[in-house]
Amino acid sequence: MPTISNVEWDPALESFKGRSTTTYAAAAAAAATACASCQMPVTARTPLSLSVDVTGGTHGDGTEYFSFETRIYHRVCRAPALTFIEGHSSPIEFTPRACRLILENRETGNATAALVFTYLPMLSFREPGGELTSALVTALLRKGFQLAMSADVGEMLRDSGPAAGDVVCPVSDRGLLTLRAGQAAMYHEQLDPADPVDAAWLHAARGGAVLVIAGDNITFTSQGPDLDAAAQLGTLAAGMVPVTASDEDRPDRTTVRPYSADGPPVSDGPPVTDGPPVTE
Repeated sequence: MPTISNVEWDPALESFKGRSTTTYAAAAAAAATACASCQMPVTARTPLSLSVDVTGGTHGDGTEYFSFETRIYHRVCRAPALTFIEGHSSPIEFTPRACRLILENRETGNATAALVFTYLPMLSFREPGGELTSALVTALLRKGFQLAMSADVGEMLRDSGPAAGDVVCPVSDRGLLTLRAGQAAMYHEQLDPADPVDAAWLHAARGGAVLVIAGDNITFTSQGPDLDAAAQLGTLAAGMVPVTASDEDRPDRTTVRPYSADGPPVSDGPPVTDGPPVTE
């Protein structure tokens, strides 16, 4: 079995992840805190196994779609495994994971609200003859976000430019936060204006713009978001999004889908031609 550090994985994983397989396995192990079977803690010295469930399908134009769900086990609890299930060409529904930050500039006294989010399961696609590509990050790049090559949030705040003109972050008086890209609601969350933490974030956000950081391979801990793996794998994007007032009082959809259900990520603008490919 292939191994890096303390984690082993099924060699068939390379047929999906290619050059990123080693980094992907190492990142999954680093993000794990407990065995998916016995729930006991895992450490950097514990022999571990990576289990990956892949669901895939091929669209009529030949584009392949794959969603990935990973679990880490003690090696004594379960051997490395990879399962493939022929399924729908893209997930029916995504579960967003997110956290909110307030980034303070001590020199100027200004504060910027930040939103960090990802979707589970991760969805990738591969066009005929192409490489496996993050669907979420591709959608973001086509909406003016930039690849983040570093996990440093301060650098992202300094370097990120504005997203496309149809990307906005409406916030209602009742605290409903929505991230819109054209007609798609990419993220929404109901905040409580009476809660001091939520109120502080809303106050910072209404200052003008939110730094939005999103992509695949983002994990969340009690200390905040872990962006290292996403930056290493090239699946992290960031952009500044203007905040607008909204009179919405409830989310208008339950399924978050920033790209077409029946094809690759779509955009009103031209395809992305600059920057390295976004591969997983």
